[in-house]
Amino acid sequence: MTESTSIQGCILLLDDDVDVLGANARFLRISGYSVIVSNTPTTALKQLEEEVIDAVVTDLRMPEMDGLEFAARAREVKPLLPLLFFSAYGSVQNVVAAMQLGAVDFLEKPVAPSLLLERLEDICGDHNEPRLQTRMAFDDAAAPFRHRVLAYEKYLIQTCMQKHNGHVAAVLEELKINRRTLNEKMQRLGIRRKRDAD
Repeated sequence: MTESTSIQGCILLLDDDVDVLGANARFLRISGYSVIVSNTPTTALKQLEEEVIDAVVTDLRMPEMDGLEFAARAREVKPLLPLLFFSAYGSVQNVVAAMQLGAVDFLEKPVAPSLLLERLEDICGDHNEPRLQTRMAFDDAAAPFRHRVLAYEKYLIQTCMQKHNGHVAAVLEELKINRRTLNEKMQRLGIRRKRDAD
């Protein structure tokens, strides 16, 4: 089977079990995803700051820091990034805590590859389309104000990029910002740009 050339999105995989990490990474790459792997939360947090990532799939139990602590710190870096947890030791308390941190799902190990793929397809979808969850986030009065502002900003940029088919010059003109500011905002908000855009 050959690697897919159509990239569905970039996934950050975090697991201290390198065998599971490698197997999941290979499967997702074959399925059309770009994958960044990390076997420590500290490395994963650094990658979140440096890379454009569409979703994080993280183990719950890890020796350095658990998945819940990692998620809380990841939220400080990218407040709107989708998080998907998996664990062989899931409890009701852990699931509730994960959901409070904004987890989109909590899967029990060993995770069926088809189920993992299904969840990621739901999360990522077409990354050139404005995310429904982004729109919902800034409409949610219960969400922290800063998160709502970031969600609205992300929605505006994604909508504008879609409207102008990814042409940056037109986006800059409509949003009345310069290229550097747009690039910084897109990086910070995790917005991916079309490969063929100007």
